[in-house]
Amino acid sequence: MRLKSPSTNDAPASPAEKPTSYRTVGSLGTGALLVVFGAIFLFAFSLGSEKHPIGATLGLLMIVGGTIGGLYPAAFSYPDHLLIRNPFRRIEVAWPRVDSVTARLSTVVQTVPEEGKARKFTIWSIPVSMHERRKSDRAASKKIRQIKSEAAKQATSAGDIAGGALGAAGYGRPRAMRQDPLETMAFADQAVVEMRDRQRACSTSVEKAAGTTVTWTWYTVGPFVVAAVLVVLAGVGVF
Repeated sequence: MRLKSPSTNDAPASPAEKPTSYRTVGSLGTGALLVVFGAIFLFAFSLGSEKHPIGATLGLLMIVGGTIGGLYPAAFSYPDHLLIRNPFRRIEVAWPRVDSVTARLSTVVQTVPEEGKARKFTIWSIPVSMHERRKSDRAASKKIRQIKSEAAKQATSAGDIAGGALGAAGYGRPRAMRQDPLETMAFADQAVVEMRDRQRACSTSVEKAAGTTVTWTWYTVGPFVVAAVLVVLAGVGVF
C-alpha cells in the first residue's frame, strides 16, 4: 500500500492512473497456507492406497476457502471511485457517493442516501487490528520523545537554554518531526486517511457520479457451495 496519500493540491489524477490496492500480508499468508495444506489433504486422501472421501473433500474446501477468503479479497482506490472485492460480492462506489469511511471494529464505507436509503459495506481486505494500532501508537510516542530529547540536548549544548526548554516542552517542532504521519499509523488507519484524501481530491459532483453497484460474484459463490455440498455428501456416506 502506498504511504503517501493523494493531495488536493496536486494536479488532477488521470482516470488511467494505477489504483492504490489494499490487502494484508496476513490474509495472503493465511490463504496461501490453506491452499497448500488443502492440496496436500486432497491428493493424499484421494490418490493414496486407501481413499478417504471426507478428508479429500475437506482438502478441496480448504483450497476454495483459502482462495476466496484469503487470496481473492482486495480493495482498490481509483481517482474517481472505490472498488471493494469481498469474497462473494464486488462493490463499486463513486467517491461523491461516499458519506464516510471508518475503521473501528472493521473498516466500513457508508454511502450517501440513494433512493432514500444509505448503505454500509465492510471492506474484507482491510481488517482492524487493535494490537497493531496500540503498537503503532507506542512507536509514534517513543519517536516523539526521542526527537524532543535530541532537540533539547542540541539546544542546551549550543547554549540556548530557552530553546532547550521549549524543545523539551514540545514547542517549535524540530525538522525531524515533520514527517508523514501515515508512516506511524496502523494499516487500517492509513487506508482510511488515504481514501478520505482520494474523496476530497475527486471533483465530480454527486449528480454526475455513477451509481453504487453491488454484484454477487458467482465464480466465488459457486465453488464454495459445491465444495461445502461435497463435504456434506461425503459425511453422510454418499461417496
